[in-house]
Amino acid sequence: MSNVDATSLAEYFADIITSKHNQHAIVRIVGAAGTGKSWAAVDLATETARIVAEIKGGTVEDYYNFERNLAVINKDDIKRVMADPQEYNILHLDDIGVGWNARKYKDDFNIFLNDIIQTFRPKHNLVIMTLQSGFLIDKVPRSLAHYEIEMESANFDKGITIAKVNRIVMKHKIGKLYYPYLLLNGTKYVRHIFEKPDTEKMAEYERIRAVQLKKLNSLKEDSIIGISTEAEILTPVILNLYKNGMLQREIGYAVSKSQQWVSKIINDFSRTTTI
Repeated sequence: MSNVDATSLAEYFADIITSKHNQHAIVRIVGAAGTGKSWAAVDLATETARIVAEIKGGTVEDYYNFERNLAVINKDDIKRVMADPQEYNILHLDDIGVGWNARKYKDDFNIFLNDIIQTFRPKHNLVIMTLQSGFLIDKVPRSLAHYEIEMESANFDKGITIAKVNRIVMKHKIGKLYYPYLLLNGTKYVRHIFEKPDTEKMAEYERIRAVQLKKLNSLKEDSIIGISTEAEILTPVILNLYKNGMLQREIGYAVSKSQQWVSKIINDFSRTTTI
């Protein structure tokens, strides 16, 4: 990692990807629906691109624009954005858990993207992934992510969302992840306030998202995770965590659900089989 002396989150990431040390950064933004993940992702991507443009020259759109850098849900979009990114670009993968999901780890699409994300560092990119829980995506991008931004609250009337910011540190000898806070200029960076992005930009984002959701809803194949219920999506994750000794309260926190909701999933499953 570069020697960061930034005072803001966007400066921090811009410094990393423009450094001389051939670095990139992968950030996942997690939180329940309606907590402001989209605002946070667009705001962070735009601000980072602005600072990159100041460092490398050009405009914000040279480093982050929806046509080239945004993928919403759709597998083809994810593949397009990830396959051949331009240098110093910010890659925005929205609702990534739908297309790159953990339940299809043997899928050719997952294998293809897993190979890409392990080899694309020379392009010096910042990858921003939004999803409701880190456990929903394939284990390769999940374990290779460097940072997690967890949405805490949103005040849309005031135009802000608030989130916790952590590094993701893998202790390989014991196979566990740790989440220490960032240090910016020697100060622990605990929370970040994201501001509402430009109104026209968000209107275009919502238009793109609506198009992709319409395409997803028109699919009739049972294998498409987007038409599964939330319980169907989360049940394998919850059961796996429970079998590995995690408390129901901790599981609820991990998947952004209440302990009662998690308990019902476990109890319903235990009636028909042995966990």
